[in-house]
Amino acid sequence: MPFNLTLPDYAKLCNRSLSSFKRDFRAVYKINPGHWLLSKKLDYSHHLLLTSDKTISDISFESGFENTTHFSKAFKKRFGASPLNYRKEESPSKIS
Repeated sequence: MPFNLTLPDYAKLCNRSLSSFKRDFRAVYKINPGHWLLSKKLDYSHHLLLTSDKTISDISFESGFENTTHFSKAFKKRFGASPLNYRKEESPSKIS
């Protein structure tokens, strides 16, 4: 994710008010934009965890999270393990 845009930034790019942007987004995608954006950030962080040697902190910030605590909590809620434990368990180099 090369940019860390906020929902108001996305609304502005679409030349919409924030409330109109949220309403229109939900009508089209059947999910609110905040949840969609969080999902995309977590997808990207998941990819980085499994394909890079970057630190958890670097992955957190590169994925668009403002702090590692929020990243770790959101990641654990979605994937069932902390980012570090997930990397240890799911690493391709792990010997079965």
